[in-house]
Amino acid sequence: MSETETGTAEPPGEIVLSTTGETVTVTVAGTIDVRLAVALRKVLLEVANRRPKTLRVHLQISVDGAELVARIVRETQARFHSARLRCLVATPDPAVLRLLAGARISAELQPAAAPG
Repeated sequence: MSETETGTAEPPGEIVLSTTGETVTVTVAGTIDVRLAVALRKVLLEVANRRPKTLRVHLQISVDGAELVARIVRETQARFHSARLRCLVATPDPAVLRLLAGARISAELQPAAAPG
């Protein structure tokens, strides 16, 4: 586990893939490191090859992690838009949203899911 500036430990990173109808949801949560960023790139390429009508990417990560995944998400979003498919990116963290906007990624603020 890594420790944030506030001294709280972040959970290890994980990627969760789910499919509902013609929508694929990729949730990325926790600490992002290079290993997880590479895995995310592979997962998103695999999803793009399946050509779902909609890809939803939920980033439940810190700003530090967003810096690592911004380019990967931007490339994926561009690939989907050029194929006339939808790629929606959401995060519950306003700081991550600002970083994504600065990286020219269209994203929306989504409240965090209630625990339990």
